Amino acid sequence: MGSFGQDIIDLFRGHPNPGLLPMTALAEASAAVMGSPDISKQALRYGPDEGYGPLRQHIAQWLTSFYQPRDPISLDRICITGGASQNLACILQVFTDPIYTRNVWMVAPTYFLACRIMDDAGFTGRMRGIPMDELGLDLAYLRRELIAAEEKASAEGNSKPVR
Repeated sequence: MGSFGQDIIDLFRGHPNPGLLPMTALAEASAAVMGSPDISKQALRYGPDEGYGPLRQHIAQWLTSFYQPRDPISLDRICITGGASQNLACILQVFTDPIYTRNVWMVAPTYFLACRIMDDAGFTGRMRGIPMDELGLDLAYLRRELIAAEEKASAEGNSKPVR
């Protein structure tokens, strides 16, 4: 590696290399959609929460063709979002309860926006980092911390949902 500041790959933000962006294809697709009143009216409206059905179907078909799983991938397993942050927030809204959830266990270091998203979902002060070891997550550490968290919850009488 060269002197400080050179040859560093900044992984802080998830910005793709501009060379990977299909600018010409996106411009042509946008022109085609906006050039057709029937398509553009629908394209500019809010769509279904899970995403545009035909796109989800094509993605499911492509995944099935590419990965060749035992059973075909259903479009019901595909959700189109605006990105990782939006998807994480949606998952938290559906599958968590800030009144009941004691801790949120996250790999450390973690996705740079995940902590803010957890705060916004009501989990301020409950995030716990799981360090990595040479094999990935330090499972022994996680096991110890989960046991300690359960013991603390039992001692405090916090063993059932409050609702």
